[in-house]
Amino acid sequence: MVLEILVLLVVGCAVPVDSIHCEGDTDLSDVQEYTQDVNDIGDLDFWRTAQNNFQTFGKFDGNPHNAVITAAYYTADNGLIFGITIDCKKGKWMSQITHNVTEKVTKHLTGDLTTPCKEGDIFDIWLKIHQPRMMSWIFNGQPLQYDTRTTYFRHGKTKIERTRPLKIWTKYGSDKGDHFTVKASGAAKFTRLSWGQCITWPRSLQENCQQARTWVESRSKMAVPEGGLGHFGSDWNTFAPQCFLGSRYYLWLQNFLHPDRNSKGFPWCCCVDMTTGEVANGDVENLCSLGSINGACSRSCMEYADKDVIEKVMKENDEMEHGLLL
Repeated sequence: MVLEILVLLVVGCAVPVDSIHCEGDTDLSDVQEYTQDVNDIGDLDFWRTAQNNFQTFGKFDGNPHNAVITAAYYTADNGLIFGITIDCKKGKWMSQITHNVTEKVTKHLTGDLTTPCKEGDIFDIWLKIHQPRMMSWIFNGQPLQYDTRTTYFRHGKTKIERTRPLKIWTKYGSDKGDHFTVKASGAAKFTRLSWGQCITWPRSLQENCQQARTWVESRSKMAVPEGGLGHFGSDWNTFAPQCFLGSRYYLWLQNFLHPDRNSKGFPWCCCVDMTTGEVANGDVENLCSLGSINGACSRSCMEYADKDVIEKVMKENDEMEHGLLL
């Protein structure tokens, strides 16, 4: 039975699959201020596209009533490109820009938090850069923006219409970025920051593929009725981790990991540990290869299919089937 399932499903240092191919992924020791420098961010020969992600993780270590969290992207001369403020006491958020006419820091958008800051909870802030003047903030799965616009592009002779987030009328585009800074007060503490053309999720979810997958999908461009953020999402939900037969374990071949600057627009295929989601043996160089837009990979990674895990999942599924038959 195990062999049949195996056949059916084959259609630097050790890093977990949730941070593979990031430019940086730094664990922070409950700090309240941190700056991440970036290099050559406007060089498309280096980056291939303008897209980049900055993901900051933290926790409320105590009563967050007076906690204020800020995150901002700056130029080399400390000119504000795009920033966000989370005010836990007021239950409000506000994004800021350097106005392209007055050249003063000014409000961009503001709104209410959908869920209050809560003692003991973890939080995450995501800055998704789509284009130099199309950027999105997400806080705890809430898109900190609203309204959309219609844009057009040509594919051959065909004019195609698409719906996109609003343009950011900031003086400085994201291609002028030099550093990303987060600050916090009160009970808010930062525990991790990752960045690059990649997707990460909380380390506390690393050993539960289902939770990690749901977390990524809830911040993705998956349709809102299906649990995503639609037009305000960060990335396509196809880049969420894949789980073995609906279990908490990862599929040993992850065939749709987020493209980065070295993959020429194609996703990555990687052999991973089924329990942790880490690249098998930490061997990113040899166990990750370019994939294809249809999910095809050059290898099956069958040698990393954990027989004990597979048997465990199959046994549990059989027990559930016999126990729940009407």
